[in-house]
Amino acid sequence: MIDRADGVGREFWRVTLEDLAEAMGTRQSEYGNPDEPLKFKIYRGRPRRPLTAKVPGKLTAVEAFDDSALATLLRYGYGISRQEFDTNGTWPYHRMVASARCLFGVQLYVCLADGVYHYDAAHDVLVLLRDGDHRRLLTRATGTAGSLPEAVFVLSGLFSKAAYIYRDYAYRLCTQEAGLLAGNIDLVARSMGLRAHVHHQFVDEPVHRLLGLDGDEEPALLVMPLLLAGAVTRRASVVETAAALAAGIDPIEPDVVRSGLRVASACPTLTEVNRASLRVDTAAFATAEPVVPDVSGGEPLALPGTDVPEVNLADALRARDSGPGIFRPVASQIDGIELWARLARARAGVTSDAVPAGAPVPLEIFLTVGDLTGIPAGVYRLDQDTGALHPVARAADGVDAVTAIERVTIPGPVFQGMNAVVHLIGDRDWAFDTFGDRGYRVINQEAGLLAHRVCVAAAAQGLSGRVVNAYHAEGVRAALGLTEQRHTPVFQILLARTGPGGRVIVPVEPEEVD
Repeated sequence: MIDRADGVGREFWRVTLEDLAEAMGTRQSEYGNPDEPLKFKIYRGRPRRPLTAKVPGKLTAVEAFDDSALATLLRYGYGISRQEFDTNGTWPYHRMVASARCLFGVQLYVCLADGVYHYDAAHDVLVLLRDGDHRRLLTRATGTAGSLPEAVFVLSGLFSKAAYIYRDYAYRLCTQEAGLLAGNIDLVARSMGLRAHVHHQFVDEPVHRLLGLDGDEEPALLVMPLLLAGAVTRRASVVETAAALAAGIDPIEPDVVRSGLRVASACPTLTEVNRASLRVDTAAFATAEPVVPDVSGGEPLALPGTDVPEVNLADALRARDSGPGIFRPVASQIDGIELWARLARARAGVTSDAVPAGAPVPLEIFLTVGDLTGIPAGVYRLDQDTGALHPVARAADGVDAVTAIERVTIPGPVFQGMNAVVHLIGDRDWAFDTFGDRGYRVINQEAGLLAHRVCVAAAAQGLSGRVVNAYHAEGVRAALGLTEQRHTPVFQILLARTGPGGRVIVPVEPEEVD
Protein backbone atom coordinates (compact mmCIF):
# COMPACT_ATOMS: atom_id res chain seq x y z
CA MET A 1 0.00 0.00 0.00
CA ILE A 2 1.09 3.61 -0.62
CA ASP A 3 1.50 6.05 2.24
CA ARG A 4 -1.84 7.85 2.46
CA ALA A 5 -0.36 11.22 3.45
CA ASP A 6 -2.16 13.92 1.50
CA GLY A 7 -0.42 14.77 -1.77
CA VAL A 8 -1.07 16.82 -4.87
CA GLY A 9 -3.42 14.13 -6.21
CA ARG A 10 -5.77 14.38 -3.22
CA GLU A 11 -5.79 18.16 -3.41
CA PHE A 12 -6.52 18.05 -7.14
CA TRP A 13 -9.32 15.61 -6.39
CA ARG A 14 -10.80 18.10 -3.93
CA VAL A 15 -10.71 20.90 -6.47
CA THR A 16 -11.96 19.02 -9.52
CA LEU A 17 -14.63 16.87 -7.88
CA GLU A 18 -15.67 18.80 -4.78
CA ASP A 19 -15.32 22.49 -5.75
CA LEU A 20 -16.79 23.07 -9.18
CA ALA A 21 -16.40 26.86 -9.05
CA GLU A 22 -12.67 26.61 -8.31
CA ALA A 23 -12.18 23.93 -10.95
CA MET A 24 -13.75 26.13 -13.63
CA GLY A 25 -12.04 29.31 -12.42
CA THR A 26 -9.33 29.24 -15.10
CA ARG A 27 -11.55 28.10 -17.97
CA GLN A 28 -10.98 29.95 -21.23
CA SER A 29 -13.32 30.98 -24.04
CA GLU A 30 -15.34 28.25 -25.66
CA TYR A 31 -13.81 28.06 -29.14
CA GLY A 32 -11.66 30.02 -31.51
CA ASN A 33 -9.14 31.23 -28.94
CA PRO A 34 -5.52 31.38 -30.16
CA ASP A 35 -4.59 28.15 -28.37
CA GLU A 36 -7.08 25.97 -30.25
CA PRO A 37 -5.29 22.84 -31.52
CA LEU A 38 -5.88 20.86 -34.71
CA LYS A 39 -8.73 18.38 -34.65
CA PHE A 40 -6.33 15.46 -35.18
CA LYS A 41 -2.70 14.71 -34.34
CA ILE A 42 -0.73 14.76 -37.58
CA TYR A 43 2.65 13.14 -38.23
CA ARG A 44 4.68 14.25 -41.25
CA GLY A 45 6.96 12.11 -43.38
CA ARG A 46 6.18 8.77 -41.71
CA PRO A 47 5.21 5.55 -43.56
CA ARG A 48 1.50 4.89 -43.48
CA ARG A 49 -0.15 1.46 -43.32
CA PRO A 50 -3.68 1.54 -44.79
CA LEU A 51 -6.33 -0.50 -43.04
CA THR A 52 -8.90 -2.44 -45.01
CA ALA A 53 -11.99 -0.37 -45.73
CA LYS A 54 -14.18 -3.45 -45.43
CA VAL A 55 -15.19 -4.48 -41.91
CA PRO A 56 -18.04 -6.75 -40.77
CA GLY A 57 -21.40 -5.23 -39.96
CA LYS A 58 -21.71 -7.68 -37.07
CA LEU A 59 -18.94 -8.35 -34.57
CA THR A 60 -18.23 -12.06 -34.14
CA ALA A 61 -15.36 -14.20 -32.87
CA VAL A 62 -12.22 -14.33 -35.02
CA GLU A 63 -9.87 -17.28 -35.41
CA ALA A 64 -6.70 -15.17 -35.74
CA PHE A 65 -5.65 -11.59 -35.14
CA ASP A 66 -4.98 -10.79 -38.80
CA ASP A 67 -5.18 -7.52 -40.75
CA SER A 68 -8.96 -7.78 -41.02
CA ALA A 69 -9.37 -8.27 -37.25
CA LEU A 70 -7.02 -5.35 -36.56
CA ALA A 71 -8.96 -3.04 -38.90
CA THR A 72 -12.27 -4.11 -37.36
CA LEU A 73 -11.05 -3.54 -33.82
CA LEU A 74 -9.68 -0.08 -34.62
CA ARG A 75 -12.68 1.02 -36.65
CA TYR A 76 -15.21 0.04 -34.00
CA GLY A 77 -12.84 0.89 -31.16
CA TYR A 78 -11.99 4.51 -31.99
CA GLY A 79 -13.08 5.19 -35.55
CA ILE A 80 -15.24 8.08 -36.74
CA SER A 81 -18.92 7.19 -36.55
CA ARG A 82 -20.62 10.32 -37.87
CA GLN A 83 -20.00 13.88 -39.01
CA GLU A 84 -21.89 17.01 -38.03
CA PHE A 85 -22.25 19.82 -40.55
CA ASP A 86 -23.93 22.75 -38.79
CA THR A 87 -21.63 23.49 -35.85
CA ASN A 88 -19.36 26.16 -37.37
CA GLY A 89 -16.45 23.77 -37.18
CA THR A 90 -16.65 23.26 -33.42
CA TRP A 91 -17.89 19.67 -32.97
CA PRO A 92 -17.70 18.19 -36.49
CA TYR A 93 -16.39 14.69 -35.79
CA HIS A 94 -17.96 12.04 -33.59
CA ARG A 95 -16.33 8.71 -32.74
CA MET A 96 -17.45 5.41 -31.24
CA VAL A 97 -16.90 6.80 -27.72
CA ALA A 98 -17.98 10.01 -26.03
CA SER A 99 -15.66 12.99 -25.57
CA ALA A 100 -16.06 16.37 -23.90
CA ARG A 101 -17.13 18.69 -26.72
CA CYS A 102 -15.77 16.14 -29.21
CA LEU A 103 -12.21 17.30 -28.48
CA PHE A 104 -10.86 13.71 -28.34
CA GLY A 105 -7.71 14.38 -26.39
CA VAL A 106 -6.89 10.67 -26.04
CA GLN A 107 -4.54 9.21 -28.66
CA LEU A 108 -4.32 5.52 -29.55
CA TYR A 109 -1.03 3.75 -30.29
CA VAL A 110 -0.74 0.16 -31.50
CA CYS A 111 2.32 -2.02 -30.96
CA LEU A 112 2.43 -4.99 -33.36
CA ALA A 113 5.00 -7.61 -34.28
CA ASP A 114 6.44 -5.39 -37.02
CA GLY A 115 6.39 -1.97 -35.37
CA VAL A 116 4.87 0.77 -33.26
CA TYR A 117 2.07 2.81 -34.82
CA HIS A 118 -0.25 5.76 -34.18
CA TYR A 119 -3.89 5.31 -35.21
CA ASP A 120 -4.91 8.11 -37.58
CA ALA A 121 -8.69 7.93 -37.32
CA ALA A 122 -9.29 10.72 -39.83
CA HIS A 123 -7.78 8.62 -42.62
CA ASP A 124 -8.26 5.20 -40.99
CA VAL A 125 -4.58 4.31 -41.31
CA LEU A 126 -1.70 3.39 -39.02
CA VAL A 127 1.32 5.73 -39.00
CA LEU A 128 4.60 3.91 -38.39
CA LEU A 129 6.69 5.47 -35.60
CA ARG A 130 9.25 2.73 -34.97
CA ASP A 131 10.18 -0.59 -36.57
CA GLY A 132 10.52 -3.82 -34.63
CA ASP A 133 8.64 -5.93 -32.13
CA HIS A 134 8.41 -4.19 -28.76
CA ARG A 135 5.41 -5.99 -27.30
CA ARG A 136 7.47 -7.86 -24.68
CA LEU A 137 9.06 -4.63 -23.51
CA LEU A 138 5.60 -3.19 -22.85
CA THR A 139 4.46 -6.22 -20.88
CA ARG A 140 7.63 -5.93 -18.79
CA ALA A 141 6.75 -2.28 -18.18
CA THR A 142 3.43 -3.46 -16.72
CA GLY A 143 5.18 -5.97 -14.43
CA THR A 144 3.61 -8.99 -16.17
CA ALA A 145 4.90 -12.10 -17.91
CA GLY A 146 3.45 -15.01 -19.83
CA SER A 147 2.05 -15.32 -23.35
CA LEU A 148 3.16 -12.72 -25.88
CA PRO A 149 0.16 -10.47 -26.73
CA GLU A 150 -1.16 -10.23 -30.28
CA ALA A 151 -0.93 -6.46 -29.90
CA VAL A 152 -0.45 -3.89 -27.17
CA PHE A 153 -2.50 -0.70 -27.18
CA VAL A 154 -1.22 2.41 -25.43
CA LEU A 155 -3.69 5.21 -24.66
CA SER A 156 -2.17 8.65 -24.09
CA GLY A 157 -3.56 12.02 -23.04
CA LEU A 158 -2.75 14.83 -25.51
CA PHE A 159 -3.62 17.44 -22.90
CA SER A 160 -3.54 20.48 -25.20
CA LYS A 161 -6.63 19.18 -27.01
CA ALA A 162 -8.75 19.90 -23.92
CA ALA A 163 -6.54 22.34 -21.99
CA TYR A 164 -7.03 25.17 -24.48
CA ILE A 165 -10.53 25.50 -23.03
CA TYR A 166 -10.31 23.79 -19.63
CA ARG A 167 -6.66 24.39 -18.57
CA ASP A 168 -5.79 22.25 -15.50
CA TYR A 169 -9.21 20.56 -15.52
CA ALA A 170 -8.17 18.85 -18.75
CA TYR A 171 -6.44 16.20 -16.62
CA ARG A 172 -9.80 14.98 -15.35
CA LEU A 173 -11.30 14.98 -18.84
CA CYS A 174 -8.41 13.10 -20.45
CA THR A 175 -8.26 10.45 -17.74
CA GLN A 176 -12.04 9.99 -17.97
CA GLU A 177 -11.81 9.62 -21.74
CA ALA A 178 -8.91 7.17 -21.54
CA GLY A 179 -11.29 5.04 -19.49
CA LEU A 180 -14.11 5.47 -22.00
CA LEU A 181 -11.85 4.33 -24.81
CA ALA A 182 -10.43 1.44 -22.78
CA GLY A 183 -13.99 0.34 -22.06
CA ASN A 184 -14.83 0.30 -25.74
CA ILE A 185 -11.68 -1.53 -26.81
CA ASP A 186 -12.49 -4.13 -24.15
CA LEU A 187 -16.08 -4.54 -25.37
CA VAL A 188 -15.14 -4.79 -29.04
CA ALA A 189 -12.28 -7.21 -28.31
CA ARG A 190 -14.53 -9.48 -26.25
CA SER A 191 -17.14 -9.57 -28.99
CA MET A 192 -14.33 -10.77 -31.31
CA GLY A 193 -13.25 -13.54 -28.93
CA LEU A 194 -10.18 -11.63 -27.73
CA ARG A 195 -9.15 -10.53 -24.24
CA ALA A 196 -7.91 -7.09 -23.29
CA HIS A 197 -6.04 -6.46 -20.03
CA VAL A 198 -6.29 -2.95 -18.57
CA HIS A 199 -3.04 -1.76 -16.97
CA HIS A 200 -3.15 1.52 -15.06
CA GLN A 201 0.15 0.57 -13.44
CA PHE A 202 3.30 0.62 -15.57
CA VAL A 203 6.68 2.32 -15.45
CA ASP A 204 6.27 5.44 -17.55
CA GLU A 205 9.67 6.42 -18.93
CA PRO A 206 10.23 3.45 -21.28
CA VAL A 207 6.69 3.75 -22.67
CA HIS A 208 7.20 7.45 -23.43
CA ARG A 209 10.58 6.81 -25.03
CA LEU A 210 9.23 3.96 -27.14
CA LEU A 211 6.44 6.14 -28.58
CA GLY A 212 8.45 9.36 -28.76
CA LEU A 213 6.14 11.16 -26.32
CA ASP A 214 6.79 14.20 -24.15
CA GLY A 215 5.63 13.02 -20.71
CA ASP A 216 4.43 16.52 -19.76
CA GLU A 217 2.49 17.23 -22.94
CA GLU A 218 1.20 13.75 -23.81
CA PRO A 219 1.80 11.06 -21.19
CA ALA A 220 0.78 7.43 -21.57
CA LEU A 221 -2.29 6.79 -19.39
CA LEU A 222 -3.16 3.13 -20.01
CA VAL A 223 -1.44 0.07 -21.47
CA MET A 224 -3.69 -2.68 -22.85
CA PRO A 225 -2.25 -5.97 -24.10
CA LEU A 226 -4.61 -7.91 -26.37
CA LEU A 227 -4.56 -11.71 -26.25
CA LEU A 228 -6.27 -14.62 -27.93
CA ALA A 229 -8.43 -16.89 -25.81
CA GLY A 230 -6.33 -19.34 -23.83
CA ALA A 231 -3.27 -17.11 -23.52
CA VAL A 232 -1.87 -16.90 -19.98
CA THR A 233 -0.48 -13.90 -18.11
CA ARG A 234 0.89 -13.58 -14.60
CA ARG A 235 2.64 -11.15 -12.31
CA ALA A 236 6.35 -11.11 -13.15
CA SER A 237 8.72 -12.38 -10.45
CA VAL A 238 11.42 -9.85 -11.37
CA VAL A 239 11.17 -6.17 -10.38
CA GLU A 240 11.55 -3.96 -13.45
CA THR A 241 12.86 -0.40 -13.26
CA ALA A 242 11.98 2.44 -15.60
CA ALA A 243 15.63 3.41 -16.02
CA ALA A 244 16.79 -0.07 -17.01
CA LEU A 245 13.98 -0.60 -19.54
CA ALA A 246 14.38 2.89 -21.04
CA ALA A 247 18.14 2.46 -21.41
CA GLY A 248 17.64 -0.17 -24.09
CA ILE A 249 15.40 2.02 -26.27
CA ASP A 250 16.84 4.42 -28.85
CA PRO A 251 15.00 7.77 -28.60
CA ILE A 252 12.90 8.93 -31.55
CA GLU A 253 11.55 12.37 -32.43
CA PRO A 254 8.91 11.88 -35.11
CA ASP A 255 7.90 15.04 -36.96
CA VAL A 256 4.55 16.16 -35.52
CA VAL A 257 2.55 19.20 -36.60
CA ARG A 258 2.66 21.27 -33.41
CA SER A 259 -0.57 22.97 -32.43
CA GLY A 260 -2.17 24.31 -29.30
CA LEU A 261 -0.66 25.58 -26.08
CA ARG A 262 2.35 24.23 -24.19
CA VAL A 263 0.77 22.46 -21.24
CA ALA A 264 3.83 22.47 -18.98
CA SER A 265 3.76 26.28 -18.84
CA ALA A 266 0.02 26.96 -19.21
CA CYS A 267 -1.23 24.30 -16.76
CA PRO A 268 1.08 24.14 -13.72
CA THR A 269 -1.27 22.17 -11.48
CA LEU A 270 -2.07 19.59 -14.15
CA THR A 271 1.66 19.20 -14.76
CA GLU A 272 2.41 18.77 -11.05
CA VAL A 273 -0.25 16.09 -10.60
CA ASN A 274 0.81 14.27 -13.74
CA ARG A 275 4.47 14.20 -12.69
CA ALA A 276 3.56 13.03 -9.19
CA SER A 277 1.77 10.00 -10.66
CA LEU A 278 4.80 8.57 -12.48
CA ARG A 279 6.25 5.20 -11.49
CA VAL A 280 9.95 4.31 -11.49
CA ASP A 281 9.70 0.57 -10.76
CA THR A 282 7.16 -2.23 -10.57
CA ALA A 283 7.79 -3.00 -6.89
CA ALA A 284 5.14 -0.50 -5.71
CA PHE A 285 2.35 -1.95 -7.87
CA ALA A 286 -0.63 -2.96 -5.73
CA THR A 287 -4.29 -3.97 -5.91
CA ALA A 288 -7.15 -3.68 -3.42
CA GLU A 289 -10.94 -3.61 -3.33
CA PRO A 290 -12.82 -0.44 -2.37
CA VAL A 291 -15.26 -0.03 0.51
CA VAL A 292 -18.91 -0.37 -0.51
CA PRO A 293 -21.13 2.47 0.77
CA ASP A 294 -23.90 1.57 3.22
CA VAL A 295 -27.08 3.30 2.06
CA SER A 296 -29.69 0.66 2.79
CA GLY A 297 -33.16 2.10 3.12
CA GLY A 298 -35.62 -0.72 2.65
CA GLU A 299 -36.29 -4.14 1.23
CA PRO A 300 -34.28 -4.69 -1.98
CA LEU A 301 -36.02 -5.31 -5.28
CA ALA A 302 -34.95 -8.65 -6.76
CA LEU A 303 -34.05 -8.61 -10.46
CA PRO A 304 -36.90 -10.41 -12.24
CA GLY A 305 -36.00 -13.23 -14.58
CA THR A 306 -36.09 -11.68 -18.04
CA ASP A 307 -34.77 -12.48 -21.48
CA VAL A 308 -32.66 -9.50 -22.51
CA PRO A 309 -32.54 -9.24 -26.31
CA GLU A 310 -29.02 -9.67 -27.61
CA VAL A 311 -27.92 -6.59 -29.50
CA ASN A 312 -25.32 -6.42 -32.24
CA LEU A 313 -22.56 -4.40 -30.57
CA ALA A 314 -21.63 -2.79 -33.90
CA ASP A 315 -25.18 -1.40 -34.19
CA ALA A 316 -25.18 -0.21 -30.57
CA LEU A 317 -21.87 1.62 -31.04
CA ARG A 318 -23.15 3.35 -34.16
CA ALA A 319 -26.33 4.31 -32.31
CA ARG A 320 -24.60 5.51 -29.11
CA ASP A 321 -24.82 9.27 -28.73
CA SER A 322 -24.76 11.98 -26.08
CA GLY A 323 -27.91 13.73 -27.20
CA PRO A 324 -28.25 17.24 -28.65
CA GLY A 325 -26.37 20.29 -27.39
CA ILE A 326 -29.17 21.00 -24.95
CA PHE A 327 -30.10 17.62 -23.52
CA ARG A 328 -33.88 17.60 -23.85
CA PRO A 329 -35.74 14.33 -23.10
CA VAL A 330 -38.67 13.22 -25.23
CA ALA A 331 -41.35 11.48 -23.19
CA SER A 332 -41.20 7.78 -23.98
CA GLN A 333 -41.90 4.34 -22.55
CA ILE A 334 -38.66 2.54 -21.67
CA ASP A 335 -38.52 -1.05 -20.44
CA GLY A 336 -36.93 -0.56 -17.04
CA ILE A 337 -36.45 -4.27 -16.36
CA GLU A 338 -34.43 -4.68 -19.55
CA LEU A 339 -32.25 -1.67 -18.70
CA TRP A 340 -31.85 -2.98 -15.14
CA ALA A 341 -30.70 -6.37 -16.46
CA ARG A 342 -28.17 -4.73 -18.78
CA LEU A 343 -26.76 -2.56 -15.98
CA ALA A 344 -26.60 -5.54 -13.62
CA ARG A 345 -23.89 -7.13 -15.74
CA ALA A 346 -22.02 -3.92 -16.64
CA ARG A 347 -19.37 -4.26 -13.92
CA ALA A 348 -18.45 -7.87 -14.66
CA GLY A 349 -15.86 -9.40 -16.96
CA VAL A 350 -13.16 -6.72 -17.04
CA THR A 351 -9.53 -7.67 -16.38
CA SER A 352 -7.83 -4.73 -14.66
CA ASP A 353 -4.76 -4.35 -12.47
CA ALA A 354 -6.65 -1.96 -10.17
CA VAL A 355 -8.38 -4.77 -8.29
CA PRO A 356 -7.63 -8.41 -7.43
CA ALA A 357 -8.28 -10.99 -10.15
CA GLY A 358 -11.99 -11.66 -10.61
CA ALA A 359 -13.17 -8.53 -8.78
CA PRO A 360 -15.68 -6.28 -10.57
CA VAL A 361 -15.04 -2.75 -11.81
CA PRO A 362 -14.34 -0.82 -8.57
CA LEU A 363 -17.19 1.71 -8.77
CA GLU A 364 -20.76 1.36 -7.56
CA ILE A 365 -23.76 2.01 -9.81
CA PHE A 366 -26.54 4.16 -8.35
CA LEU A 367 -29.73 4.41 -10.39
CA THR A 368 -32.14 7.31 -9.95
CA VAL A 369 -35.37 6.29 -11.67
CA GLY A 370 -37.66 8.86 -13.21
CA ASP A 371 -39.81 7.15 -15.83
CA LEU A 372 -38.95 3.47 -16.35
CA THR A 373 -41.60 0.80 -16.68
CA GLY A 374 -41.33 -1.90 -14.05
CA ILE A 375 -39.24 0.06 -11.51
CA PRO A 376 -40.84 2.50 -9.03
CA ALA A 377 -39.39 6.03 -9.12
CA GLY A 378 -36.65 6.55 -6.55
CA VAL A 379 -32.94 6.06 -5.85
CA TYR A 380 -31.27 2.64 -5.77
CA ARG A 381 -27.84 1.06 -5.41
CA LEU A 382 -27.32 -1.82 -7.81
CA ASP A 383 -25.99 -4.89 -6.04
CA GLN A 384 -23.15 -6.44 -8.05
CA ASP A 385 -23.51 -9.88 -6.49
CA THR A 386 -27.28 -10.37 -6.76
CA GLY A 387 -28.43 -7.81 -9.31
CA ALA A 388 -30.92 -6.47 -6.75
CA LEU A 389 -31.81 -2.78 -6.49
CA HIS A 390 -31.39 -1.55 -2.92
CA PRO A 391 -33.62 1.46 -2.14
CA VAL A 392 -31.54 4.34 -0.80
CA ALA A 393 -32.37 6.01 2.49
CA ARG A 394 -32.11 9.77 2.00
CA ALA A 395 -33.29 12.78 3.90
CA ALA A 396 -36.85 13.79 3.08
CA ASP A 397 -36.76 17.05 1.16
CA GLY A 398 -40.21 17.15 -0.36
CA VAL A 399 -39.06 16.62 -3.95
CA ASP A 400 -38.84 13.57 -6.16
CA ALA A 401 -35.52 11.85 -6.72
CA VAL A 402 -34.85 13.21 -10.22
CA THR A 403 -35.62 16.77 -9.12
CA ALA A 404 -33.18 16.37 -6.24
CA ILE A 405 -30.45 15.60 -8.80
CA GLU A 406 -31.55 18.46 -11.05
CA ARG A 407 -31.20 20.93 -8.16
CA VAL A 408 -27.51 20.05 -7.68
CA THR A 409 -26.67 20.02 -11.41
CA ILE A 410 -25.52 23.19 -13.15
CA PRO A 411 -28.45 24.47 -15.29
CA GLY A 412 -28.34 23.33 -18.89
CA PRO A 413 -29.90 19.89 -19.34
CA VAL A 414 -33.69 19.58 -19.22
CA PHE A 415 -34.77 17.05 -16.58
CA GLN A 416 -38.49 16.94 -17.33
CA GLY A 417 -39.25 13.53 -18.84
CA MET A 418 -35.86 12.08 -17.80
CA ASN A 419 -36.00 8.29 -17.79
CA ALA A 420 -33.11 7.78 -15.38
CA VAL A 421 -29.84 9.15 -14.06
CA VAL A 422 -26.85 6.90 -13.34
CA HIS A 423 -24.14 7.88 -10.87
CA LEU A 424 -20.86 6.01 -10.64
CA ILE A 425 -19.60 6.25 -7.07
CA GLY A 426 -15.90 5.84 -6.38
CA ASP A 427 -14.02 5.29 -3.12
CA ARG A 428 -11.51 8.15 -3.01
CA ASP A 429 -9.58 6.72 -0.06
CA TRP A 430 -9.23 3.35 -1.79
CA ALA A 431 -7.71 5.06 -4.84
CA PHE A 432 -5.13 7.18 -3.01
CA ASP A 433 -4.31 4.66 -0.28
CA THR A 434 -3.61 2.00 -2.90
CA PHE A 435 -2.01 3.95 -5.74
CA GLY A 436 -0.79 7.22 -4.22
CA ASP A 437 -1.08 10.22 -6.54
CA ARG A 438 -1.63 7.87 -9.47
CA GLY A 439 -4.96 7.07 -7.81
CA TYR A 440 -6.49 10.11 -9.50
CA ARG A 441 -5.89 8.51 -12.88
CA VAL A 442 -6.97 5.06 -11.79
CA ILE A 443 -10.37 5.96 -10.38
CA ASN A 444 -11.27 8.29 -13.27
CA GLN A 445 -10.19 5.73 -15.84
CA GLU A 446 -12.09 2.91 -14.15
CA ALA A 447 -15.14 5.18 -14.00
CA GLY A 448 -14.80 6.00 -17.69
CA LEU A 449 -14.60 2.31 -18.56
CA LEU A 450 -17.84 1.63 -16.69
CA ALA A 451 -19.52 4.77 -18.02
CA HIS A 452 -19.01 3.59 -21.58
CA ARG A 453 -20.65 0.26 -20.75
CA VAL A 454 -23.61 2.16 -19.26
CA CYS A 455 -23.93 4.30 -22.39
CA VAL A 456 -23.81 1.26 -24.67
CA ALA A 457 -26.46 -0.46 -22.55
CA ALA A 458 -28.61 2.65 -22.94
CA ALA A 459 -28.00 2.83 -26.69
CA ALA A 460 -29.22 -0.76 -27.00
CA GLN A 461 -32.64 0.56 -25.94
CA GLY A 462 -32.59 3.73 -28.00
CA LEU A 463 -31.53 6.02 -25.16
CA SER A 464 -29.00 8.82 -25.32
CA GLY A 465 -26.42 8.87 -22.54
CA ARG A 466 -25.08 12.30 -21.59
CA VAL A 467 -22.05 12.36 -19.30
CA VAL A 468 -22.29 15.43 -17.06
CA ASN A 469 -19.44 16.71 -14.88
CA ALA A 470 -21.16 19.94 -13.89
CA TYR A 471 -22.71 18.92 -10.56
CA HIS A 472 -22.13 19.71 -6.90
CA ALA A 473 -20.66 16.59 -5.34
CA GLU A 474 -21.95 17.25 -1.83
CA GLY A 475 -25.46 17.78 -3.12
CA VAL A 476 -25.32 14.54 -5.09
CA ARG A 477 -24.11 12.72 -1.98
CA ALA A 478 -27.15 13.98 -0.08
CA ALA A 479 -29.50 13.03 -2.91
CA LEU A 480 -28.03 9.50 -3.02
CA GLY A 481 -27.95 9.02 0.75
CA LEU A 482 -24.14 8.85 0.93
CA THR A 483 -22.78 9.81 4.33
CA GLU A 484 -18.99 9.48 3.94
CA GLN A 485 -16.72 11.89 2.06
CA ARG A 486 -14.68 8.98 0.71
CA HIS A 487 -17.60 7.99 -1.53
CA THR A 488 -17.66 10.46 -4.39
CA PRO A 489 -19.81 10.74 -7.52
CA VAL A 490 -17.21 10.44 -10.29
CA PHE A 491 -19.65 10.30 -13.22
CA GLN A 492 -23.22 11.52 -13.71
CA ILE A 493 -24.96 10.08 -16.78
CA LEU A 494 -28.37 11.26 -17.97
CA LEU A 495 -30.45 8.63 -19.80
CA ALA A 496 -33.39 9.55 -22.02
CA ARG A 497 -34.71 9.46 -25.53
CA THR A 498 -33.87 12.79 -27.14
CA GLY A 499 -34.80 14.69 -30.26
CA PRO A 500 -32.38 15.75 -33.03
CA GLY A 501 -31.87 19.26 -31.64
CA GLY A 502 -31.71 20.88 -35.06
CA ARG A 503 -28.40 19.20 -35.96
CA VAL A 504 -27.43 17.82 -39.36
CA ILE A 505 -25.56 14.57 -38.66
CA VAL A 506 -24.47 12.11 -41.32
CA PRO A 507 -23.36 8.57 -40.33
CA VAL A 508 -19.95 7.43 -41.54
CA GLU A 509 -20.75 3.84 -42.43
CA PRO A 510 -17.97 1.34 -43.16
CA GLU A 511 -18.03 -0.76 -46.30
CA GLU A 512 -19.21 -4.11 -45.00
CA VAL A 513 -17.41 -7.33 -45.76
CA ASP A 514 -19.53 -9.96 -47.55
